[in-house]
Formats: sequence, structure tokens, C-alpha cells
Amino acid sequence: MICGPIVNVDLKVVLDASALLRLYLSDGVLPEGLEQVLEGASRGEVLIVVPDLLYLEAASVLTKQVRFQLLSLDQARGLLQEIGRLPLRSVPASELKMDALTIALADGLTVYDAAYLALARRERARLLTVDSKLQKAAQASM
Repeated sequence: MICGPIVNVDLKVVLDASALLRLYLSDGVLPEGLEQVLEGASRGEVLIVVPDLLYLEAASVLTKQVRFQLLSLDQARGLLQEIGRLPLRSVPASELKMDALTIALADGLTVYDAAYLALARRERARLLTVDSKLQKAAQASM
């Protein structure tokens, strides 16, 4: 779900790993607006900003998929490479750590999830997530 409607195409979006991975894994419904955001980013109309930890979170989920024999190692590697080719601007987690700590403690989130919210606040961007706890915290603060 997107916190705040997508009204124009010149915008910033913070995309979390839970939303992004829905494109590749059949573990739920695609978040509303995800395909529109990615298409806009490929045309240069939308800036998708992510903490660099997104890539490790994606790799972690794909590792579990391989361990549970839901994907082969080659498939997981291919998906991770494809994610790496998406038009995402990554921000070092080191820049978000203090705000993420504060948000995590205030909102009962993991520091990893709080990093997405910290980035969305910093960039004044909409947050696209399927994580209900993160979504609730974002809606309360944005």
C-alpha cells in the first residue's frame, strides 16, 4: 500500500523489500501502485529511493526460498541480479542509523523497517510497503 495517493508522476517513493519482492515471489497480492511506480521510474518520472540494506534483505528472503526448495540457487541469483538492475537510488544505511534507532524505539519497529520510514521522512517521499506494522507507523507520522 502507498501511504498517500500517487497523484502526479514527478515524485519520490521509498520502496521496501516486502513490496519489491512481491514482484518476484507469489506470496501475496502486488501492492497497489507498485507497477505504476516502477514504470514511472524507468521513464525517469519517479525517483525510487531505498536504503542499501534492501539488497541484503532481498538476498535473505531469496536464501530462505532456496533453503525451502521453492527456488533454485540459479533462480535466486537471477532474481537478485534483476533487482540490482532496477532503477533504484540507494542510500547508505549509515546515514539512516540514528533516525532508524529513534523510530524503531518510538514505533515498535525493527531497526531495518524503521530505516525505510526514516528515509521516507528524510526524502519527503511516499512509502510503498506491504508490511502492516510499518504501514501503520508511516501513516501515523506522515
